Amino acid sequence: MDPIIILMIFFLLFLFSIPAIIFLIAYLAARSRKKKQKILLEQIGTPEYYAFVRYNMGNTQNEFFKLKAFQGSGIIYIEDRNIHFVDTLQKNPHIFSLDNSTIKWEDINIVNGLLKWFSVSDDVKKYFFNIETGMFIFNTNSSKPTTKSVFERLITYQSDI
Repeated sequence: MDPIIILMIFFLLFLFSIPAIIFLIAYLAARSRKKKQKILLEQIGTPEYYAFVRYNMGNTQNEFFKLKAFQGSGIIYIEDRNIHFVDTLQKNPHIFSLDNSTIKWEDINIVNGLLKWFSVSDDVKKYFFNIETGMFIFNTNSSKPTTKSVFERLITYQSDI
């Protein structure tokens, strides 16, 4: 067989394997994320309300040159008139008092992949959140909350004083 034909076949095999590798990485990342989320939920018990989120802290939200649209993922939940946030690596937890924090709809941020965001801030920190959905091909559950529905739920908790 001609060496050029063999090279062409190997090149085509390599070219067609790239999408498979990308989907494999996305699938493994989604499984890892689900495992971390399950561990977080087991650690916090049964809060009044919770949602899995992606987050950015402070000025990172508007930085143009970054690898991902978000710094990490975690869980946001309500307990004892507080909004608790714990990330999957447990490096940036924070508790926002519903009575002394600001919850603001930030809408779509072009720098962050056209995702919709809301923010929660107090005198110490400001976090930006959107809902953890993963890649659409691996997430067919239409009953999951949206970023807007979580925002509205937090506003409802805050106004129920």
